[in-house]
Amino acid sequence: MADLFTPPPRDLVLRDDQLAAIESARANIRQGHRRQILYAPTGAGKTIIAMGLMEAAEGAGSRSAFITDRSALVDQTSRAMDLYGIDHGVMQADHWRSRPNALVQLVSAQTLGRRFGNGGYVDQHLRDLRFVLIDEAHTLYEGTTRWLASLPDSASVIGLTATPFTKGLAKHYSAIVNVVTTDALFRSGMLIRPNVYVATELDTSGVAVRSTGEWDDEGLAREGVKIIGDMVAEWIKRTSEHFGGPAKTIVFVANVAHGEVACRAFAEVGLNFQAITYRDNEDERRAKINEFRKPDSAIMGLVSCDALAKGFDVPDVKVCILGRPLRKSFTTHIQQIGRVMRSSPGKDKALVIDHTGNCLRFLGDTLELWAKGVDRLDETAEKDRVARSAAGEKERKDLVCVRCQAIVPPGTPACLACGHERPRKQSTVRTVSGTTQLLTMNAAGGRNFDFDRHPLLHDRTLAYQSFLAFTTHRKRGDVDAGRRWAAGLYKGVFGHWPPRSFDALPCAPDMLTLDVERFCRKEMARYAKARSSHAA
Repeated sequence: MADLFTPPPRDLVLRDDQLAAIESARANIRQGHRRQILYAPTGAGKTIIAMGLMEAAEGAGSRSAFITDRSALVDQTSRAMDLYGIDHGVMQADHWRSRPNALVQLVSAQTLGRRFGNGGYVDQHLRDLRFVLIDEAHTLYEGTTRWLASLPDSASVIGLTATPFTKGLAKHYSAIVNVVTTDALFRSGMLIRPNVYVATELDTSGVAVRSTGEWDDEGLAREGVKIIGDMVAEWIKRTSEHFGGPAKTIVFVANVAHGEVACRAFAEVGLNFQAITYRDNEDERRAKINEFRKPDSAIMGLVSCDALAKGFDVPDVKVCILGRPLRKSFTTHIQQIGRVMRSSPGKDKALVIDHTGNCLRFLGDTLELWAKGVDRLDETAEKDRVARSAAGEKERKDLVCVRCQAIVPPGTPACLACGHERPRKQSTVRTVSGTTQLLTMNAAGGRNFDFDRHPLLHDRTLAYQSFLAFTTHRKRGDVDAGRRWAAGLYKGVFGHWPPRSFDALPCAPDMLTLDVERFCRKEMARYAKARSSHAA
């Protein structure tokens, strides 16, 4: 009878980039990498990739385990397994789905840490594993890392994360697979690029800095309470402008007390916002989250310190409010804004309302991550080690729309939120004694190309494609990154950016001749020298 009420499982259909990621992971295993990271941004389908890997293991009769970061995600992942017909058991305290003999085990990281060792529950029922997946692998729980160290070499381990920046991650994993970039997902419609609004900020000048390098949560909460009224007013303003009224929202705050004040403030204007905290028991937390998932949810917003930052998947959330300033934790920032970027039927835009300064503080790192992804695990990839300074007045003037206060990324000619064009920069035309001189980058560099006769520059289309062949090679085959560098080379030579139509020109690797490489290297050296001289 149960089958009459259980929908048939969906076919697991993976995109080309997801299939390529799985094949890359298998190639790493064949090369001896038994511990590797699979980097994929929010919305790239890490869970779907994991399902594909576990389905293959199950079909081969191998035992596998999926370790999820926190108990709130156990039910979410279990539902996904049911959706695709993956038979599994759940290892979590008193969970109704405990089936330790199932080939696939879904394990809470907290349960793993408590029960590992001394021949106990985990030791008995997580033996003979051929395959292990670690969700949110950037969080290095001691219990999980101790358990991983105990696994035999025959067990292959893949860590899944959108933010592989944790110090020491390379000690536990030896390779990384870069699935797809965030910018590529924006272009395909799999993700929605959020409109980010700079709002009234918490004053952190009097807040102590902890040994971790982050501000003290109690001090942030004290200052955050002072601007709760602004938070509610800004939310009402922005949701009215973009959605014609209230929209499903996630709010990140400094601590439990800060969240409780926020919930009361929204309640005073008739809005149901509920806090998710450590004080909730499992049933209470599950009930709130399940209600919030409903398209017609009675809960308009969930408020959390950090519990909803990782892996929490409710695609129809349209608004993210940032209320906890960060100095160093780029990982937390990316995880938080990622909660609102997933696409969903009927969702054509997403908002981030920033009361923290985080979006400007981490803007350069964010745009770089979105464009390039991550392809190495060495220390240069650790983005959480250095505190970023707050944006200065000049930076704000350059990056914040004067009309609507949305952040306008560098190189963007108009505000993405309201369409207001950037103010034109001061003209480079200088008038001297009745003559007009155009100061271009060429003139500044003291060069005088004969473009018509130059072997590389007489045809600007071919010149751009030559630059693109060189820069794409330098970027290890990443054509999107190559185009940005090629555009910079083009501007340095010709004095203006390449036409938009050049974006459609194909990359032709055979155009990378020795003459092209010499020319491009010389141009890059000239630019670096000019930049160094300017900085001095």
